[in-house]
Amino acid sequence: MASPLYPLHQQAHGMSDPSMTLLHATFAAAALSALLLFGSAADTFGRRPVLLAGIVVAAIGTALFAVDAAGIAGLFLGRVVLGIGTGLGTGGGIALMVEASPSHRPSLGSTAATVAFVAGTGLGPAAAGGIAALTGDIHLPYVAMLVALGLVACWIRRLPSHRPATRQRWRPTRPAVPATMRETFAIASATGFLGWAAVGTVLAVLPAVVTASVPGAGPGTTGAVVGSVLIVSAVSQVAASWLRARAAQTIGLALLALGATLLLTSQLVVTGAGPVLAVTAVAAVVTGAGHGLSYWGANWEADLRTPPTRRAEVTAALYLAFYLGSGLPAVLIGMLAATISLASSFVLVLLTLLLATTAFLPVPSLTLTGVRAPRQEGTGASAPREGAPGGQGLLELGLGVDDRATHPLLQVALEAGTGEGEGLVADEA
Repeated sequence: MASPLYPLHQQAHGMSDPSMTLLHATFAAAALSALLLFGSAADTFGRRPVLLAGIVVAAIGTALFAVDAAGIAGLFLGRVVLGIGTGLGTGGGIALMVEASPSHRPSLGSTAATVAFVAGTGLGPAAAGGIAALTGDIHLPYVAMLVALGLVACWIRRLPSHRPATRQRWRPTRPAVPATMRETFAIASATGFLGWAAVGTVLAVLPAVVTASVPGAGPGTTGAVVGSVLIVSAVSQVAASWLRARAAQTIGLALLALGATLLLTSQLVVTGAGPVLAVTAVAAVVTGAGHGLSYWGANWEADLRTPPTRRAEVTAALYLAFYLGSGLPAVLIGMLAATISLASSFVLVLLTLLLATTAFLPVPSLTLTGVRAPRQEGTGASAPREGAPGGQGLLELGLGVDDRATHPLLQVALEAGTGEGEGLVADEA
């Protein structure tokens, strides 16, 4: 939610451009680290306690932004704590929603969790920017988030508690890739890296660039632009279920290249506040669609090829690549901004992403045999194929192989936080 507020924090604290971009990357690093460390905690301590702990930790991080009394160091600490809270609570939250699915619609929990998480990631910046624009107060969006977290915590306390039928030892999830799927993994991880690099660049830097290049563009405008990226991504992932995995990756990469081209056009060719903002908004929508398709295709293909007993570690390795893509471009822009302007750094990194995406574009399609997925490969399928790679653990959860969550945090959480299909026994509180 903080993306459209970055320029305001930068002005208030006199932050340098490298510090601002590093602030964005800090959250991704903390969230993924916490998820890998605490993803299985819900199987040891129960769903509700871990979820509540995650909300409390996230509230502490949000409060650091709301109070804003410790300067730049406080902002970085807040982002780290927020990331830890997100990673800690995701495992228990996803498991809880999966278990709450009605027996006649077992995929409802994971589907609802995916939509809520991705849509929330997009609506957060839009809402934060809107509140800041209407009130002129940079801290009020965080206060509103604290109220929302409090209400959610009260609701969770009223849910029945759950204890694992077989209590597991708490252990971190270690990334690894079987030799038999390294080629598939290389294509999927590179595609996902490029998709998340585009989104990470937009979330970290675009608000500041738009604020500088479009007179009068405040947090409301920038929040709507960056929020649309992930909202469109969520919608695109739903539509992608009718495509083959390689086709989704190829189309997604093409859209990512088009989005980068439009963003470069808005900075180098178009003049005037109105046209610049219009082209930027179109670029955000195109980038969101490209991210949704490329990420879904990469994730889906890796899932189909992953042996059931290796799914958690392969997923962890895959999302290490994805989160590296999310944070690395922001860090590179910050390093370049130490010697040249932020806008010039943004253009150079965008141009690099465009060239890399264009060069990699033909790779997923080398073995493409069709565009539309057969019924058993899309989310329209009623059940996974018998013996399908990656399907057994989900069948144990009552899910089809096509019902996996499609957000990075949700994906790893569904593998680590549900104990790969360990059954649970409800214990009414």
